Amino acid sequence: MKKFILVIILFSLISACNKNKQDYGLSAYQNKDYIQAFALSEKGCNEKNGEACYILANIYYMGLSHQIDHVKAARYYIKSCEIGNGRACYMMGKLYSESRIIPEDIDQSEAYYSKSNKMLINECNAGNPESCLYAGALYLYSKGVPHDTDKALSFFEKSCKMSYASGCYTIGYLLNTGKYGIIKNTNMAKNYLNKACKLGYKEACK
Repeated sequence: MKKFILVIILFSLISACNKNKQDYGLSAYQNKDYIQAFALSEKGCNEKNGEACYILANIYYMGLSHQIDHVKAARYYIKSCEIGNGRACYMMGKLYSESRIIPEDIDQSEAYYSKSNKMLINECNAGNPESCLYAGALYLYSKGVPHDTDKALSFFEKSCKMSYASGCYTIGYLLNTGKYGIIKNTNMAKNYLNKACKLGYKEACK
């Protein structure tokens, strides 16, 4: 299950999107021009743009144009979170729970997850599908909020309706497996997985 969560998160990071008026490297990031994305996001982060800091953190986290540096990644996730980016707060919750990059601290993890909740919901309602995915994950895995499968599925559905492959795959996977108390429905699952496949999520095509 941890492998499944990691795949979802990494795919989401690569596919990150936001509707900021100023780009700060977002277009370059989406087009996989990570050298240009790094330069622009670094500039934007210095100007205290939360999305730019989030992109910069992703680049360091996955080593997309520079060598992997999880310390710098965490630093920029924290800065982005403090500016008000819910996905960055979510990532700090994740990092504190893993104990691979920074020492495990469940209290800090829960605090960051809880802090991210309202931000993610606002970002989701503003049209950010990745934020919808992360908001759903909070409720599915009881991270900073009580477990609520109905809310989780609702956020995953919103993400999928925005043509976000990870959102479609997640709800398809859950309906196909019936995990976390979700009623299994293989026919509905197939529809979501087919959509995820068409949107480019290769795992859904198997």
